[in-house]
Amino acid sequence: MNATHWRVQELIHYSADIAWLHAESARRAYDLAGLHDSKSHLGLDANTVSAIERLAFGNDSASATSWLRARVPGNQKVAVVFGEDECFLCSSAFLVENWRDIFVPSRDDAMIYSNDTPLILFYCHENEFELGQRLVFD
Repeated sequence: MNATHWRVQELIHYSADIAWLHAESARRAYDLAGLHDSKSHLGLDANTVSAIERLAFGNDSASATSWLRARVPGNQKVAVVFGEDECFLCSSAFLVENWRDIFVPSRDDAMIYSNDTPLILFYCHENEFELGQRLVFD
């Protein structure tokens, strides 16, 4: 990713904790996330994701953080996908503790998936999370 891109600049204070993906890796992450993105609504695709849980948290970000802590193991590497050229890797523990600073300023939707397990998470800019298990996991 281009170091002058606005999202890189927005998250520069986390540069020790996130690793931006280069073009080819970002495209692969985007394509993988797209397999699990619903084509009919904002959220996960029930055809490719099982055990979907949804949390609409409004302005209660503390309850959303607690919800994530209870569901996202802290010892995973996750890919955060905003778009086909806006993707980074970080630890799941870092994501859970810093999701507000990562997602809320830009108000963009994002898909997050684990490289270690079938876990997939969707963040909706309308203060909602969906979490599930990818049915096809490599």
